[in-house]
Amino acid sequence: MSFWQKVLKKSSAILKAAFGLALFVCTAYLIFSIFIYLRIDRSVYEGTYNLVFCLVAFSVMFLVQKISSINREPIIKIKKLGFGQVIALIIIALGMLGMVTTYMGIVNKIAESKETVSQAVEEYRENVDRFADVSQTVVPVWDSVLYVINLCFIVPVVEEMTFRGIVFGQLRREFGPWTSVIISAIGFGIMHGLTIHIGYAIACGLIIATTYHLTESLIAPIILHAVFNIIGSGIPTFMSIEELGIPQDLTRAILVNSHTASILFMPVSVLAIAYLVNEKRKKAKKAAALAEEVSFAEAVQENDPEDKEIPVNEECVTPDDDGSEAAS
Repeated sequence: MSFWQKVLKKSSAILKAAFGLALFVCTAYLIFSIFIYLRIDRSVYEGTYNLVFCLVAFSVMFLVQKISSINREPIIKIKKLGFGQVIALIIIALGMLGMVTTYMGIVNKIAESKETVSQAVEEYRENVDRFADVSQTVVPVWDSVLYVINLCFIVPVVEEMTFRGIVFGQLRREFGPWTSVIISAIGFGIMHGLTIHIGYAIACGLIIATTYHLTESLIAPIILHAVFNIIGSGIPTFMSIEELGIPQDLTRAILVNSHTASILFMPVSVLAIAYLVNEKRKKAKKAAALAEEVSFAEAVQENDPEDKEIPVNEECVTPDDDGSEAAS
């Protein structure tokens, strides 16, 4: 393959990944426009808006991955995870939350002396606050609950299908895993907005994409993303719903303790990633050994075509002198 052919293939992979992101963004604008046309206040019914967007985006991404996998290896990999892998992913999610907590702590410290950073932090808080633009009194309780459910369970599926499934999948075909991890993480960070949290969004993208590569299963980043959202955003948002009557002191105590605990999980999460690396190596060695065993059996079959079956890793049975059989 010539140099320009390689450049063309890599450029094509980037364009396909960018096209996936463009579809994701266009879907958001489409649903937003429909809500405006129907005169539905998105700030009041944000839970409904997010659910509709996620369902449409999932359908679009599902169609994209089907088209991208025609006559080729499936672009999205889904394999069953072991119990140890699931536990490791939960630990990594907690460590990732600790990383974000540390990051925001440093940013808040800088904001005390930098006016521009202080303004950026304030904008960030408004963006992540469900009730920053609207009073809770006009928001139906069911929509607030729907917002939390969507944030915790549906958003992780759609975003992982987009960023790790489509974007990372397209890039990996031409760039290999680690370059694809970096590029997809940058895209993940940018799509979350060019604000104060782009730094930790990119870092989270790197970690999530790495777990996908190590497990070869989209289920892994979905679990990681869901646990992160549940603890980092879902529970705080749910407990802030005034109609539920949860005491603010209790809410504050839970948030402080959960964030403190997440920081303690940061070093443990490194060990959890090492566990996933080790599991991938073990599976690779097992697959290589199996392939070598099959190749050997096929070679024997070719040399002795009269043998219909070549037993592999079975006990060889030979007759004794008295006519009985014994394992040798």
